[in-house]
Amino acid sequence: MKKRYTDAELLADIESVTAGTDPAEAERDAYFADPANAAEIEERQARMDLVIALYNARKEAGLTQKELADRLGTKQTYIAALERGKKNITFSTLARYARACGKKVAVTLL
Repeated sequence: MKKRYTDAELLADIESVTAGTDPAEAERDAYFADPANAAEIEERQARMDLVIALYNARKEAGLTQKELADRLGTKQTYIAALERGKKNITFSTLARYARACGKKVAVTLL
């Protein structure tokens, strides 16, 4: 069962957000500022960079998720999951995805 908030609780939350004192924001800022989280943050950022590149490649090719899925012999829901970062992509699938969008894959180790 969902918690029901009182008007006073909702108003307090709204005020804290608009005043810039949102506890969730402070917690998030502390997480990103903590050097112990740097490796995880970097890994997540790299994953998001890949997700953005997948999405942009498909859009530049003028393909819908369904059209791309048909080219890859998979389902639209799988393409959607890849583009949301919800599925891990193999190198083979990445190369096929790129080819279907008229692109090539280049890997750089830093």
